[in-house]
Amino acid sequence: MLKNMTNNYLLLVTDKDLVSKLKDKSNITFLFPVKDFSVGFSNPFSLEEISVSHAFIFVNRILDQEGIKKFREFVSHLPDSIEGIVFDDIGVLQVLREISNHLTKILFLNHFNCNYISINAYLEFVDSVVVSTDITEAEVKEILAKASKPLVLYTFGYVNIMYSRRHLITNYNEHFQKDESLDSTLMNDLGQTFKMVENEYGTVIYTGKPFNGLRYREFKNVLYHLICPIFLKEEEVIKVLNSTTHLEEEYPYAYLSKNETIVRIKERDV
Repeated sequence: MLKNMTNNYLLLVTDKDLVSKLKDKSNITFLFPVKDFSVGFSNPFSLEEISVSHAFIFVNRILDQEGIKKFREFVSHLPDSIEGIVFDDIGVLQVLREISNHLTKILFLNHFNCNYISINAYLEFVDSVVVSTDITEAEVKEILAKASKPLVLYTFGYVNIMYSRRHLITNYNEHFQKDESLDSTLMNDLGQTFKMVENEYGTVIYTGKPFNGLRYREFKNVLYHLICPIFLKEEEVIKVLNSTTHLEEEYPYAYLSKNETIVRIKERDV
């Protein structure tokens, strides 16, 4: 049975050296993006590289028919040390329902899961759901109050704002005869920057600054606080995990969480 965990972290692993330094922390569960089934990470992990017990795996690719077949084979041979899975393709859920498994299932639809009615509908089939970052803090509180199971809150880190199955950086390099890294920074014509990562399965664009939802650690009915440390230095991650304050001066970016979700297009010279 899942328990309501206060300030337990689900740490998305982007640096295996950090795992060795944090593996004895009882309030951290490690979430590994896995090879062949994840995008937005330069170096996802093979199962052989996941050596900690009670690990979760991250499957965030939108899979085609062949991908689903490959995932079915993959999940049939998971070791007992893999305790859970975070995923966003409903086809993955169907496979998990058809195959006997012990996994804790967490649905992460990225920019969906914005109201308690749809979340409670999903909770009939999964153990928990990651709440969207695209809503206000008041909406998050309402969802937590009315959810039928403890939920996962995206609490700190760069947010995936777009995922394409196309190789956007590679195509850009070929078209404009550039040599940009597959782990790059994008700047739009307003001077705003965004992080980008491409692998063989597509390209993910992240926010230019890490989202700070550390104040969410005070909320109830939370299963895990999800931390995405991609692009962060090791010392920054450790500081966030050990912090007793919200670190708002150092990380002021709260995305849309503190304000009403009304977006106005600003007029500008062209």
